[in-house]
Amino acid sequence: MALIYNQLGDTEKALVALKEARVQNPGDFDLIVTEANVHYNLNNLEKFRELLEYAAELEPKNVQLQFNLGVIAADNGDFDNATKYYQRALELDPSNVNSYRALLSMREKSILDEQNSLGNSDAENRRYDELAEQKNQLFLKAITYFKKALESNPDDFESAGTLSNIYSALGDDINAKKYREISDGLAQ
Repeated sequence: MALIYNQLGDTEKALVALKEARVQNPGDFDLIVTEANVHYNLNNLEKFRELLEYAAELEPKNVQLQFNLGVIAADNGDFDNATKYYQRALELDPSNVNSYRALLSMREKSILDEQNSLGNSDAENRRYDELAEQKNQLFLKAITYFKKALESNPDDFESAGTLSNIYSALGDDINAKKYREISDGLAQ
C-alpha cells in the first residue's frame, strides 16, 4: 500500500503505510528507500539522509546510494564526507562517471574559492600560482579518466562535454573544439 500511495503522490498516507510496513519488515531495503524518497519530496532532507545512510548500511555495495549520500553531504557543505562517499562509489564501480565528475567539480571549486579569496601581495600571488598549477594537474588527471569513460561509452555526451571544458580551461582550443563537437553531436 505504501508504494501505491507514494506513486499516487499521497505522501501522508504513504508515510503512514510505510511506518506500518517497516514495523513488519524493518530491514526491507525497498521500503527504506521509498520512505527516504517520500521524505525527500517533502523536503525533510535530514530524515532523507538518515534513511539513506541506514539503507547504505544494509547494502554497502550499492553505488547509487554512495553517490546520493555524496550529493547530500556536498549540498550540506560537508565536503570531507562527500569525498568519502564519492570515493567509495568509485571503489565499487571505477567507471562511475558521475562520482568522478562530482569529485572533480568539488576540488575545482575549492581551488577557485581559495584563489578568489586571495589579495595581491607577493605571497598571495605565489599561492595563486600554486593553486593554478594544482588545478591544471587536477584537469590533466581528469582527461585520462574522461577519455576512458568516453571510450567505454561512446554515447556519453557529458564526458565529451567535460573534456571540452577541461581542454578549454587548459587553453587547448583544438581539443576543446574537438570534444565540444563530439558532445554536441551526441546530445542531438
